[in-house]
Amino acid sequence: MNTKITILCMLFSVLLHAQTNCNELLSLFAENVKTKRFAEAAPQLIELRKNCPSTNYAIYAYGERVLDYELENAANKKEAAQKLMQLYTDRLELYPEKTKKGVFLPKIAALMITHEIGTISEQYSFLHEAFTSDKKHFTNPVHLYYYFELYYKMYQAKTSGISLEQLIEKFDAIQEKYELIKQQAPKNAKAIETLLANMNILIEKEATCETLIPMFRKKLETERSNIDWLKKAAGQLDAKGCKENPLFIELVEAIDAAAPNANSKLYLYQIHRRKGNSAKAQQYLEAYVTLETDVERKTTVLNSVGKEAEKTGQKSTARSYYLKAITANPNSGRAYLNLARLYGSSANECGTDSFTKRAVYWKAAEMAKKAASVDASVKSEAKSLEATYMQSAPSKPDIFNKGYTGGEKITLDCWIGGYVTVPKI
Repeated sequence: MNTKITILCMLFSVLLHAQTNCNELLSLFAENVKTKRFAEAAPQLIELRKNCPSTNYAIYAYGERVLDYELENAANKKEAAQKLMQLYTDRLELYPEKTKKGVFLPKIAALMITHEIGTISEQYSFLHEAFTSDKKHFTNPVHLYYYFELYYKMYQAKTSGISLEQLIEKFDAIQEKYELIKQQAPKNAKAIETLLANMNILIEKEATCETLIPMFRKKLETERSNIDWLKKAAGQLDAKGCKENPLFIELVEAIDAAAPNANSKLYLYQIHRRKGNSAKAQQYLEAYVTLETDVERKTTVLNSVGKEAEKTGQKSTARSYYLKAITANPNSGRAYLNLARLYGSSANECGTDSFTKRAVYWKAAEMAKKAASVDASVKSEAKSLEATYMQSAPSKPDIFNKGYTGGEKITLDCWIGGYVTVPKI
């Protein structure tokens, strides 16, 4: 019994002595690294990793700085890179709780890429594991670009069974991660934009209207109720300038059917109007007006539709939309000004003589006056327009010579309809 106790005491003493030596060596090593005496630190790192690998993760944190220095100054870069890769591998194994896969696996891959170590597939595997197991900490913009670039090379090689759709999905996933990084660290925005541009250059060679349209057409029937897929597919066609293809309209209509909203209705109105599908365009415009809750936006759209009608000579239709804009927003001075100019441009279309034709300017002036009274932002413009129209309208002598005293109603026997009241003399 005494012999066993003696042996245990001796063993404990040896272990304690060894641990003391490890701690002392680590202290010396750390000091050398902090003071950048890397030549002295290098053999200490070797001894620590051989005899005291689990003493403290600082061995690997400080060791990275030593091996970074060696790599920078090495004649054989590949050999030095492999030593640093092994350090990362050991740290991942021994101190997983203090070694984020999303940081260190991409570092290994970057060393392999830079120094031509391993195959593309092997390089990619480290990045893929990082992205799938620790996406949160995979935030290095350059490493993310490597992740896509290697996948693209594997796609091009046609030996890994990667489809164009999978390539696009990879692009979308990395782009989404880039956007998140920019939100969290705006200082990286410029670098990320450059890397995204480089990614776009790669994918544009493959994702063209000619390749995307048959691919999306094939999947549409099975994905018609998948709103996320529909949006991505429509977004890809939009980005590639394929909006004139019938499939793009079909995708947007499918999105609208799955989740109807004011935006989709307005977009479909614009598409069908541009293509000359008047009946469908009108249908979507009416649906938009019903669904839109943003009064300012609705007013702007209705005014715009009125302007388009006016340009093509559809004055009655134009007036209808200006009046709808006023119904949506009674304080829309712009809508009243549009009416004023519409009426002012139609003076020669009404009346049987000079007086009754010029009487239309009173109607135009009335609309301009209303614009000034409801909307301070257009008051100056409206007052000026009102004065212009009043100068063009019949003068007081004209009214007197016509036998009017004011208050009489003159019928506007043209598309305007209704009447205008003669001002008091």
